[in-house]
Amino acid sequence: MATYQNSSVTSNKLILGNCKIETSASAAGTYVNLGAGIVNSFTHTPEFYDAQAGNAPDPIEGVASETATIEFELIEYDGSVLSAIQCGITEYSATTALSTITAGGNQEVTPRAFRITNTRTISSTTVETILTVYKATMQTGLTINFKSDNDADPIAIMPGTIVAKVDTTRSEGDQLFALTRTVV
Repeated sequence: MATYQNSSVTSNKLILGNCKIETSASAAGTYVNLGAGIVNSFTHTPEFYDAQAGNAPDPIEGVASETATIEFELIEYDGSVLSAIQCGITEYSATTALSTITAGGNQEVTPRAFRITNTRTISSTTVETILTVYKATMQTGLTINFKSDNDADPIAIMPGTIVAKVDTTRSEGDQLFALTRTVV
């Protein structure tokens, strides 16, 4: 028989299911949905420093830098979305018959804002958990993992990793990400 360390779980505090992932040119801009897929993880990584005296307690400790990482997989091909999340290293063009992404020669990367949103209903109340990273870039080029036509799940996967860095144009303490949740 299992031994439980807590006597109960507050189900209103649980995050159930996956998230919608969106991008915008800026955190205050209009967000575009990246489409169907899965958000695999979010990680906030502070890198600490400390100054050591050697013969006394450490005089200062703090955060040298910090990043936030979102890993995801998309399954829908939308050339405008795939090009936008590449932050300037690809270009997109479209005609009535073709959607085209081109790459090669672009050297500047323009960070974008990304937002993931989890929505659920608790007692007729819509609860949203929203994570916004303000200044992020893709850490990989366009990747498409093709599968066999005979695979049980033959849909190609387009994975990505977004890494956000501190945006010093924002107020101190609000420079990397915001995580908000509806209170119930």
